[in-house]
Amino acid sequence: MSDLTAAQLYASRVISQSCGEPAEVWPHETYRPESVVVGARLGDGEEVVLKASGHQSGGAEANTLRLAAAAGVPVPPVLDEGEDPVLPGGRWMLIRKARGRPWALPTPNVRASARTQADLGWIFALLHACKLPGYGPLNDKGEGSYARWSDWLRASLTEPLRFLHAGGHFDRELVTRVERLFSSQAPMLDRRPAVLVHGDLGNMEIFVDRRNRVVDIIDFGDAVAGDPLYDFAHFVRGGPADDPRSAAILPGVRRSYAAHGGAEPENWDQLFWIYDIFNAVRNAEFSVQVDLPWVSGLRNKVVHLLNQIDDCQSLR
Repeated sequence: MSDLTAAQLYASRVISQSCGEPAEVWPHETYRPESVVVGARLGDGEEVVLKASGHQSGGAEANTLRLAAAAGVPVPPVLDEGEDPVLPGGRWMLIRKARGRPWALPTPNVRASARTQADLGWIFALLHACKLPGYGPLNDKGEGSYARWSDWLRASLTEPLRFLHAGGHFDRELVTRVERLFSSQAPMLDRRPAVLVHGDLGNMEIFVDRRNRVVDIIDFGDAVAGDPLYDFAHFVRGGPADDPRSAAILPGVRRSYAAHGGAEPENWDQLFWIYDIFNAVRNAEFSVQVDLPWVSGLRNKVVHLLNQIDDCQSLR
């Protein structure tokens, strides 16, 4: 335990109180500084993970996991949860460690597993069949915290756009174009359904067995009640603008999604572009904060998508 921070060491004590003294404890890497995630091997050999986050209530994420499990999605079960003012957010949850291993996404020269793509389409269909009240981040009751989808989208872009403009990465014209897009398309966005959306599904959140079957989905910390297409625009898209993986994998996932009853609106492309802009702006902010060389490419992507939308006369 010598490599644990003070917060991680405290989390290990919470595990001890819940499950007994663990045989081994290790930290989990997290990109959110306000989060603590610690893994442990118990005396009986079972492995568990404790998570506490200032980004989202541990109680809300625990409830979201239960919603996903009730919908038939393979997720680790919640073993315990509680309140503790010392931990980030004041709430924690304890789950079983995910089975299998993180999905190894293909390089540009390697074909992705067809079985995994098929399973992911099925899982998206299960999630999106779960209709929820409200929009945006979920509370402990599984309700969205906004009355309108567009209100949450615009609120979520306010700080990233301010940050990118203040740092000289986005000029005022570009910021204004993004803001006008989401304002002008608010009526159309607000007609979209509110369903359970994972919001950040990438290879590290997808666990597979030796046959590449999906056995667990983890990390619902960015889950929201919102448009199903939001999930596809964020699928394996947490990196630079030129990351080829999502474009290579998404068609197979979409085919499976449709085969399992997932709905595809006529204006899929236009909605996808809007959510792709949303994602690119937030990825650009993140890349600057952690000193990754992505911001130029992501800025150019935003400009390209805005021009594409401007040229599309069928956008409603």
